Amino acid sequence: MTRGSRQRGIALLTAMLVVALAGILAVELLWDLNLELRRTERLLSRDQAREIALGAEALAAELLEQDLEDSPEVDSLDEQWAEEYAFPFEGGSVSGRIEDLQGRFNLNSLLRQDGSRDEQAIERFRRLLRAVANTVPGDGANPDNVVDAVLDWMDADQLPELGGAEDDVYTNRQPPYRAANYWFTTPTELLAVDGVTPEFFAALRPLLSALPPDGGESARARRINVNTALPEVLRSLSPDISDTVVEDWIANRKSQPYADISSDFWEGAAQYFPDDANPAEFLDVGSSYYGLSVTVSIGTTRLAMYSLLERSSQGVIPRLRAFDTD
Repeated sequence: MTRGSRQRGIALLTAMLVVALAGILAVELLWDLNLELRRTERLLSRDQAREIALGAEALAAELLEQDLEDSPEVDSLDEQWAEEYAFPFEGGSVSGRIEDLQGRFNLNSLLRQDGSRDEQAIERFRRLLRAVANTVPGDGANPDNVVDAVLDWMDADQLPELGGAEDDVYTNRQPPYRAANYWFTTPTELLAVDGVTPEFFAALRPLLSALPPDGGESARARRINVNTALPEVLRSLSPDISDTVVEDWIANRKSQPYADISSDFWEGAAQYFPDDANPAEFLDVGSSYYGLSVTVSIGTTRLAMYSLLERSSQGVIPRLRAFDTD
């Protein structure tokens, strides 16, 4: 092979290498551009979904405000706010549901606003936990110990209840943490409490709420709405209430919601409570706190939003808002 042929061969190989490198670089740039476009599209879809979810929250607020105008004293499951809704739109859909959180057991009702224990609320909570424990066989959760641990989680001292737990228990875990010594912000916080297993919490979760405690001793948040209360919550009101009684109450409120606690509901319910029980302290026929669950789907983007809404004569205020995306 002559020297000229060798040089032409080297030049050809060099040219081929340059073309190959250029091709690889072009593919890499196109791939990076495609990823960037997809990332940007996903971010835009997520922002759009967030705005749509906030729009659904505004719609829910309007429904609750209108309901307060139409029926200021009574809230029941036959009203418009209690209906599930779903709206399709170009490229996606949004669905939502409003739930009366005063139809659940409020964890923050276990302590009064001054920090003292509400023994009647504690006993209702104990009955609720025992009933739920019977539906989770083999779970191992001890309802009485969980009640004590929840009280320890909330109270300000470091003196554990008989079956409870304070910082000395939680700081020995990995990772270590401390008891809140404060009100519950959300029921999911219960998962951090000693003795609460994931299975036990999953069964409890639909029955619980954690409502703001800053409304004073007569705040509606401490009362259970008998027009919307879940069957398990109604059953826990007294040890003398049977499943049949609960079924009768639910049937009665479906045909005609209770309009007044003292004269309407209490006439048939007083026999199941102590003679000195004051129904106005822990029961109601209306509500002020609602939970809104919204799901927005846009293409492959899915966003879920939860809002805790407080309704008063001043309007509807979001007290807590949380987002979750896929």
